[in-house]
Amino acid sequence: MEARVQELMGKYELAVAFAKEFIAELGEARTIEILGRAFEKIQIKAGKDLATKLGSNSIQAMAEHSRKTASEKDNCDVLEVTDRHVKLKITGCPAHEAFKRLGAPEICKAYCDSDQVFIKAFNQKMKMIRTKTIAGGDDYCDHIWAMAD
Repeated sequence: MEARVQELMGKYELAVAFAKEFIAELGEARTIEILGRAFEKIQIKAGKDLATKLGSNSIQAMAEHSRKTASEKDNCDVLEVTDRHVKLKITGCPAHEAFKRLGAPEICKAYCDSDQVFIKAFNQKMKMIRTKTIAGGDDYCDHIWAMAD
């Protein structure tokens, strides 16, 4: 995970520098709101791009992608897959660690919140359910990609 944290620190360094200046000028709440909108735009593209890359936006495609991703990482476990949902447990978050090391852990919550937009861009009939986040102080993140009722 350390290599990924270092990669993300390089990727986020300029954005964090700008964010800190915006916080000084606009306040934290307003800056986080603006960053949240920016993260959402990035996640819309990422969700659409993933569906295109996988050749499908089905829950089965997301399950297979999640299994593959989890097999390549030591911080992600696929806990359950059904025809209605995929449950993941993430025990280490490179993004949160990168933001924390850059001195801006508060930015990570806006980043995490954009996952809701990501899954809708991947498949309009899906939603994300999450009750725990490392950025929120929990020991792990629970991600559930689910078909909306």
